[in-house]
Amino acid sequence: MDTSEQAISPEEELTIIQELTPELAQKRRSQARIIFDRFISNKAAVVGAIFLILLFILCFAGPFITGHNAPDTVNAQTPFAAPSIQYPLGADDVGRDEFARAMAGGRISLLVGLSSTIVAIVFGIGIGALAGYYGGIIDNVLMRATDTVLAIPSYLLLFVLSASFTNGSPASVIILISIFGWTSAARLVRGEFLALKEREYVLAARTIGARGFRLMFRHILPNAAGAIIVNATLQVGNNIILESVLSYFGFGIKIPLASWGSMVNDGQGFFDSDPKLVFIPGLLIFLTVLSCNLVGDGLRDALDPHMTER
Repeated sequence: MDTSEQAISPEEELTIIQELTPELAQKRRSQARIIFDRFISNKAAVVGAIFLILLFILCFAGPFITGHNAPDTVNAQTPFAAPSIQYPLGADDVGRDEFARAMAGGRISLLVGLSSTIVAIVFGIGIGALAGYYGGIIDNVLMRATDTVLAIPSYLLLFVLSASFTNGSPASVIILISIFGWTSAARLVRGEFLALKEREYVLAARTIGARGFRLMFRHILPNAAGAIIVNATLQVGNNIILESVLSYFGFGIKIPLASWGSMVNDGQGFFDSDPKLVFIPGLLIFLTVLSCNLVGDGLRDALDPHMTER
């Protein structure tokens, strides 16, 4: 035995264990906890997420909590009323509660943005997965179809189709936006499948008998979920803007329903006398889209497998 070695006392051993415990606990964290910790370390993303949560609560539960649940009630005695207890955000040109209308418009805009994104993402995943996994002629046909849709001036075609085939309901606007919103998801998923389909775990699954759709949706798709989630988060903001543009020009949501875009359109004629009729829905659109982008950036960093732990 080397006499130069010194025995470690119990106190010193306890100190070493206490110093190593945080590092061991760091290594034992689950993948979900690591992603969550990375996300909350991004202060801008956290602020965006908090704003979106509060906005959803306000738009969907606010009318019942606050009692401002009559956005279409006309009061000829209070046109352009100033903010007060009765009208927290004032009233419009026919005396309607602007606060109630903002919440009602938010429900429509958020519903259209989320629903159209979900439909577009699901369709885009199907197209991109088939193209990326099988390749060859299937890839060529599907991607050329995608390129064709991308080459079409989307706003112009949306205006034409909206005027011809929609009735101004949220469902029709959701379908219309989804028709042209799947292309980015399809190209993204195709790229992920091309990069992942030759990985070792896919080859191992194929070796033990996994085929076709099982490989695509059980083994490859979960590993591409991070990029898809980030794309979906950003797409929500884009679709809210698209719905607002359609409604602003009279091609989207129509009366008696209201959205933030249609509220801007209604208020622009009274900008000189009451600019808040334009600023309130416009600010809500801006903050919502900004928050979606901040959350998307935060998720992109949190889900990045090349991020090193701090």
